Amino acid sequence: MDTNLVHFTLRRVGATLHFATDPVKSGSQSFVMHSLQLQRLPSEYEALKALERVGIGYWSSFPPDGIQATVTRDQLRAMGFRGNY
Repeated sequence: MDTNLVHFTLRRVGATLHFATDPVKSGSQSFVMHSLQLQRLPSEYEALKALERVGIGYWSSFPPDGIQATVTRDQLRAMGFRGNY
């Protein structure tokens, strides 16, 4: 099964909250993650719920420095990320 080490972050741009994921440069990369789109979310809770739903983990609040996790393509899709990967 192909997996990538990624870094999840929440970015606030104006009134919009963006949930983003980027590959960790020094981590293992089994598939290419080009053009991965940000998600616009209404709240931090929605990002935490997506992480929990795919089995990455449970947090009561999103850590300020983000979350690193090993994920599959299917997990990224189930979380709502779209793009060419």
